[in-house]
Amino acid sequence: MIRSAFALAALLLPSPAQEGGRTVRVSAGKGAIQKALDAASPGDVILVEPGLHQENLVVRKNLTLASLFLESKDPRHVEETVIEGNKKTIVTVPKGVEARIVGLTLRNGDDGVCCDGGSIQVLDCRLQGNHEGISFEGGRGIVRGCLIEKSGDDGIDCDDATDVLVEDNVIRDNRDDGLECRLHDYKGPTLHIVIRKNVFSGNREDGVQLIDYPGLSSRAFRIERNVFVGTAMAAIGCMPDGNTKENYGGAPLQEPVLVLNNTFLDNEYGLTGGDALVAANNLFVGTRKVAMRRLRGDSFASHNLFWRNGTDVEDSRLDEARTLRADPLLDAERRPREGSPAIDAGVAVLDHKGRRIVDLPRDAYAGAAPDLGAFERD
Repeated sequence: MIRSAFALAALLLPSPAQEGGRTVRVSAGKGAIQKALDAASPGDVILVEPGLHQENLVVRKNLTLASLFLESKDPRHVEETVIEGNKKTIVTVPKGVEARIVGLTLRNGDDGVCCDGGSIQVLDCRLQGNHEGISFEGGRGIVRGCLIEKSGDDGIDCDDATDVLVEDNVIRDNRDDGLECRLHDYKGPTLHIVIRKNVFSGNREDGVQLIDYPGLSSRAFRIERNVFVGTAMAAIGCMPDGNTKENYGGAPLQEPVLVLNNTFLDNEYGLTGGDALVAANNLFVGTRKVAMRRLRGDSFASHNLFWRNGTDVEDSRLDEARTLRADPLLDAERRPREGSPAIDAGVAVLDHKGRRIVDLPRDAYAGAAPDLGAFERD
């Protein structure tokens, strides 16, 4: 079973109130934020005042680093509180440290945030013009409510043994992938990579790229209720043998991948690869080349809709009887309009080879059955 966001959050840093820490306000000044971090006690909140701060930070204690947005919820405090990285990593969280990073603009660094084996929550931040927006080198984390754009490489990069929830973000216009995950050799408790309710837009290679390595690692992926739009290569691409250069070959990933209730719109390719991938309740619209390619082995696709793609399906295990080919009648926000064939056309419970793959709670959809795509009509 995929771990819920709440269960994952419980593994991370409690609120400052629970820790009983102090709140320390930091104004602009050479090295001022790092000095405050070094002087802090576990559970403290370091509040950075609006302004331009040029620092490269290492968080060595369990604490919160935030703008005034943490208290005000005013998005202007995110925009006005900027930490420039000058081509070096802006915030590093090493192994053994738990940190929250809230409401900051982190720009022009190497990594905006590097989780070097620690535990992080990156919440309501802007990560702009970095080489990579957020880099996980092992560890675990939550990335929620962020804008991650114009990275020189990937918006989010996941390496080594990483357990992560990526939720409610806009990940756009990155030079390589929106999110890249390398499936390095790992055996142990299952790592859950959950990617949901994001908008992946205009990324210049893949929206999400899963890079395979020999053998089966202890990972499971859930890619749910995302919008993939205007991807230059594959919206979701599976790559073989450690290769990150997209060739649309579609790697035979053995790790389970659930692709559920996503909207694929105006991409070069839609979904490529996987030998244990289940695709259900998705919309594939306006794909220039192939919407679904090379789902083999134990993979299969059911309850999906295809419309105006170059080619709908190629070399894939498809439940044709439960596949729609009709105009989904989407509005400007990519939601199904009244009368859309996508309404109530999905599946809430789906078994495959004696195993329950999809089991949506009743409050997860509005009508008699889930709608197809990322959004419910009601």
